[in-house]
Amino acid sequence: MCLSLFACIQATAMDIDYRLSLRAGMNMPDGKVDATVGKKGQWIGPFAGADFAVSFAPDWQSLRDLNNARIGVALGYWKLDCMSTGANDLLGHAIAPYTFLEIPFYKGPHFEIGVRPGLGCSFITKTYYNTATPEQQGNVLREDNINQAVGSVFNIYLPEAMYFNFPIRDGWVIGLAAGWYHMSNGSIRQPNSGYNLFCGELNVTYRPPVSEEDKAHGEQTPTKEYGLEKLRAAKCEIEMAFSGGARHVYYRDKQTFFCATMQAAAYWRAHRIFRLGGGVDVFYDGSYVDHPTHFKKTYLAGATQADCWRVGLSIQPDFVFGRFSAGFGIGFYLHDPVKNREVSDKDTEAYNALWEEGIMPNKGIFYPYEIINKGRAGDPDGWLYTTINLRYRLPYHLMVHATMKAHVTNVEYVAAGIGVYL
Repeated sequence: MCLSLFACIQATAMDIDYRLSLRAGMNMPDGKVDATVGKKGQWIGPFAGADFAVSFAPDWQSLRDLNNARIGVALGYWKLDCMSTGANDLLGHAIAPYTFLEIPFYKGPHFEIGVRPGLGCSFITKTYYNTATPEQQGNVLREDNINQAVGSVFNIYLPEAMYFNFPIRDGWVIGLAAGWYHMSNGSIRQPNSGYNLFCGELNVTYRPPVSEEDKAHGEQTPTKEYGLEKLRAAKCEIEMAFSGGARHVYYRDKQTFFCATMQAAAYWRAHRIFRLGGGVDVFYDGSYVDHPTHFKKTYLAGATQADCWRVGLSIQPDFVFGRFSAGFGIGFYLHDPVKNREVSDKDTEAYNALWEEGIMPNKGIFYPYEIINKGRAGDPDGWLYTTINLRYRLPYHLMVHATMKAHVTNVEYVAAGIGVYL
């Protein structure tokens, strides 16, 4: 992706922005993150970061649909615990290459405002496995001088920010931004609390002047539609997809379980760049099968293959960028065979009394549970689930598909696959 963007820069006459950013902020408390640095329940920080980014505006109708947006690539650096752990440096450093869109809401001669969503990967230097000794890896997480929050060097990186630019003179722009930056591996390897970074940004951008000849060339170049006219004309769209992935549930058992998502959804195209849909989601999570080597508090005793399946309904708003679409889903389970076995700490005594009498509790579709602490040890997943969906349409009504299943911010697994669209 990055190589193709740089090739596009070299082959096309267009304006280019170069941006250098400095960031500082706080890391949200999330159990293992704050326990790592000995500040349970507290925000951790400050941390610092820097980015170098290049953005440009190729002649794509998709960008014009997004209010003449720009596309770019960037390389970020983070020092994740500048003043949190002193000399121990438990959270480490991160390098993050990513791509982004810069979508303006308003762009005037002296003020600009917009959003800058991005997607990439991050490589973190300090993880559980390179900070814990072999002896410590056999014990519980709460040990000194161990990173309890991250279990892998490679992680998904989600940089999402709102920006405010102030053009000054001679192509120079001073900017401010604020955003949320997330790093985690999608539960491919535990532990996986990850980092949720909230920070402010100060940046400076240089926009080289575009010659009159290049401007005239750009104005004479017809806008490319890439064969999307029929897709945009369709008011109703139907998509079906299958994706598979893997999940690591507990850091001590070192087992990986197959997971899969099957989705069928119908969408109403409200605008060239937005559609609203709803559909049926079928989830398979192999970690629910009982096995003698499982850690006893993480899995459900006596569970079988039938307990691995869940079915739900969801609402799915999507943003469309040419053949690419990105959106999220919010849904509830219609079929959830394990919900009556997942008991929160506050319900344990009452449920034990029922089980002693041979009575299986029967929760309804919607029932009270702790949404904030969902899916952690001792707490049920609950009736609510969320997904993030990425799709790219190919010829012959095929598409590639990637999805992330979660309960609000607790990621269960990431999956990728293929689908069809009508």
